[in-house]
Amino acid sequence: MNVTLQYASERLVEEGIRITRQRELILQYVYGEKALSHPSAEQLFETIYADHPKVVSLPTVYKNIRVLRQLGLLNELYIGQNGIARYDKLLHPHHHLHCTCCGSISDVVPALWIQQEAPAGFQVDHVYVEISGTCESCRAKQSSNLAIAM
Repeated sequence: MNVTLQYASERLVEEGIRITRQRELILQYVYGEKALSHPSAEQLFETIYADHPKVVSLPTVYKNIRVLRQLGLLNELYIGQNGIARYDKLLHPHHHLHCTCCGSISDVVPALWIQQEAPAGFQVDHVYVEISGTCESCRAKQSSNLAIAM
């Protein structure tokens, strides 16, 4: 399931959570037209702050991310073994491509590369795969830079 702005807003209202101006902005940058791809809380805050200075604080972003995760509207993941939590609105099983050059993260859907089977007696709750490499755009830049250097 790819959570939409409307669905997330409706779920919050169903839970008795008011849609404040700050929450509306956070939802817009997570689920709406301005949605960031797999943002960290800090990236989310910095992007909102750049467009709407002094409207949202970093603790407000963290609080709202926690609420969205508790409601099952956002997944937390860690990319590149750097210890920084990233957030994903795509809830169904999928994997990620991580460009080690530019840092971009792309979804791999459907997640067919790995069977979710385990030895007898072990129940699989979650499978996570991160595929690191270099994206097409970065490879093109590297080729261009190499050609110029020659």
